Amino acid sequence: MTQEQAFAAILLRDSTLTREQLEQAAESQRLEGGTLAEALLRLRVLPEEQVLRALAQHLALEFTSHLDAEAVDASLLANLPINFAKTHLVLPLHRDDGRIRVALANPHAIFAADDLRTLLGAEILPVLATSERVLDLINRVYAKRTSTVELEENEEFQGNAEELVDIIDVTDEAPIIRWVNSLIFQAIKERASDIHVEPGEREVVVRYRIDGVLYEVRRANRNYLPSIVARVKIMAGLNIAEKRLPQDGRIRRRIAGKDIDMRVATAPTARGERVTIRLLDKSTVVLNLAEIGLDPAHLTQINELIRRPNGILLVTGPTGSGKTTTLYAALSAINTPDKNILTIEDPVEYQLEGISQTQVNPKIELTFANGLRSFLRHDPDVIMVGEIRDLETAEIAIQASLTGHLVFSTLHTNDAPSAITRLVDMDVEPFLVASSVIGLVAQRLVRKVCPECKRLRAATADEIAGLGLSVEQFRSEAAGDHPFNDAKRPAPPPGMVYQAVGCPACLDTGYAGRVGIYELMLLGEEVRALVLKQSDANAIKRAAVAAGMRTLRMDGARKVICGMTTIEEVMRVTQEDAV
Repeated sequence: MTQEQAFAAILLRDSTLTREQLEQAAESQRLEGGTLAEALLRLRVLPEEQVLRALAQHLALEFTSHLDAEAVDASLLANLPINFAKTHLVLPLHRDDGRIRVALANPHAIFAADDLRTLLGAEILPVLATSERVLDLINRVYAKRTSTVELEENEEFQGNAEELVDIIDVTDEAPIIRWVNSLIFQAIKERASDIHVEPGEREVVVRYRIDGVLYEVRRANRNYLPSIVARVKIMAGLNIAEKRLPQDGRIRRRIAGKDIDMRVATAPTARGERVTIRLLDKSTVVLNLAEIGLDPAHLTQINELIRRPNGILLVTGPTGSGKTTTLYAALSAINTPDKNILTIEDPVEYQLEGISQTQVNPKIELTFANGLRSFLRHDPDVIMVGEIRDLETAEIAIQASLTGHLVFSTLHTNDAPSAITRLVDMDVEPFLVASSVIGLVAQRLVRKVCPECKRLRAATADEIAGLGLSVEQFRSEAAGDHPFNDAKRPAPPPGMVYQAVGCPACLDTGYAGRVGIYELMLLGEEVRALVLKQSDANAIKRAAVAAGMRTLRMDGARKVICGMTTIEEVMRVTQEDAV
């Protein structure tokens, strides 16, 4: 029996491979060359893990499904370029009785093994793992080395624009470039949404916004401020000589294998220019309404609204509350070949396949109003306007909705009823608001309690009252259905809530990730009558609650009861209901 036949026998015995699939792989091997294992992976008839497990058994090698970045001996990476590791999918792990254990995804890469032996100066002991796990380990261990870059007082530096390459591949650049690269990479690693570089009297302070909260992460000597700002400006294509005016730009970089878009804003201050970088990770954007925190009742209502032929759906909330994500998820839900969808945004945060997206450009007078006016000549079914900022944009959006178009947009207000009065304050006629607006969504983002370190405790009567519930209502809700729960986040027992503690998995914050809380107001007859009377926001809110609207705090209370977040977090982002 040949080696290939022995390997095939193991596959037929221990994997889900069929004889027909084996014959197909053998034919591919005959035509295209390579090993049987490579042919199987090329045809994707088996998961990579099954192929490698069988190969490890055949070659008497070890297979592992767990690779720990903390266990990697960093000294072994000194002479190993990351490009070599990524190209051949190999990484030394640690020394073992004079040999070096090496994770690799292809045991037949003989030349790579020989080169690795030479680079490390020792015999290697191969450990098989899937290519995805090996690549992830490479990114994590080299990222750990990159994040330790600091600026020394005696270092000289210079800056040049660079190609779209992975920033952790850069090892021979000037210190200031490596420092800025490490700053960005660490932010991605810690799930930050923003980087703030702020000039102080003696130092430059760097803060990350993680899950909506700012944390100080690094300081540098103030002498480096001009070079740090210049480096970021070069990356963003801004004018490095202009220091008196605010500037906006964009950076696109590959970071640990991911394409990251960054929005850069600079502003002059009394102590020098400050820089804010908003990080947009395309791989983490949620484009599914069912996954952003809408409960089943809200989801049903939203799905009905976004499939109407005309009208305006407004999403309200402060900056950073997830409004754009909600609109993108809504657009994705109705994005079909029979619909012509156009958007005008400031800026285009994520590019959606099948949707025509335009970015505003005030320098050439491409404003929301002008872009929206132009869209009406393109026979659209659905239009998204990034934000209604003025009367002109509001009036064009309303006219578009009244002439058979569905319009999505955002407003900066504290709750859904306030959006009505905001439009009236812009001098939009109340009868136009009442006849065009079909629904308003207010939202906030609350941090989810860390599943690794959360702790149960009893909720006090004052805390329950602060959520707008009685003790009986709280216990009744807790005994009901909890659509958001899973094995990692089971609902706490009735009368109990989760408390944030803090552990290494959540960077000692007690929270990991965020979820939306929502307030959905539909314009029923009573609410429309109040709009026509130009009633204040409180009167509209009372009528909406009486008609069944759940306020932001009420929805937050439901997510506390479900075990998704904490009472303290809901109190932090919502205000007490006047109703």
